[in-house]
Amino acid sequence: MKPLQGKIAVVTGASRGAGRGIAFQLGSAGATVYVTGRSVKGATTDNRPETIEETADGVTSRGGKGIAIQCDHTSDNDLRNLFEQIEREHGRIDILVNSVFGGSESSLPSGDGRHFWERPLEHWDAMMVAGPQAYLLTTRYAVPLMAHHHKGLIVNITFFIKDKISSNLYYDLAMNAINRMTLGMAKELKDYNVSAVAVCPGWMRTERVIDSGFGPEDGTTETTAYVGRAVVALASDTTVSKFSGETIMVAELARKYGFTDVDGTQPLPFE
Repeated sequence: MKPLQGKIAVVTGASRGAGRGIAFQLGSAGATVYVTGRSVKGATTDNRPETIEETADGVTSRGGKGIAIQCDHTSDNDLRNLFEQIEREHGRIDILVNSVFGGSESSLPSGDGRHFWERPLEHWDAMMVAGPQAYLLTTRYAVPLMAHHHKGLIVNITFFIKDKISSNLYYDLAMNAINRMTLGMAKELKDYNVSAVAVCPGWMRTERVIDSGFGPEDGTTETTAYVGRAVVALASDTTVSKFSGETIMVAELARKYGFTDVDGTQPLPFE
């Protein structure tokens, strides 16, 4: 029997990137995965080819069950409809993975430099609203479906470099808001046996990164399966509450649980 057979998972922002990689790995572990995002056939974001339907098909082909539902995670109405559907169909959620992020979309206006005063406010909105705010709104609707059963795992995908500013100030603030939010969630959810963990991948070879010319030969990148395997390891661990509230590198989890990237290596944290 697969380790997550019978588990109900929601992966947000799963049309591409980390979300897609995580959904695929949850499917390989046997989970039923609600794959959410805005990109559907005939109407994708940033004119990208990837869609939630493709991700859902990939979940199913790997041994799980993929269910694609279009959802803008900044929309209260979309979120209400999503979780009402899940409640009708399953009555619970075992795993929630927050992985939406609006800060990388090419439709954003470019700034004149890397300094915060040179960046348009649209960058702040994209990173903070379609980021930590979307995580919080989504989790608000998911928690009742976990707390009622006194069981659940929330994984917040994040990024940071210890003792350094990551990329630019807006991005760094967004990621650290997620990390701090995770700590607060863990504290308030402890009595309901629901754990919240922030997971930090390295430099992933997402579709956008590959399109920019970076491949395995670069030596510092990892596949999106690596973070997916980290999520599966956490979701399969009956003692996962020991990590609740923490922000943990995928590389650290790989050492703890003994999993590798698809090529058998254990890429180090991105520095």
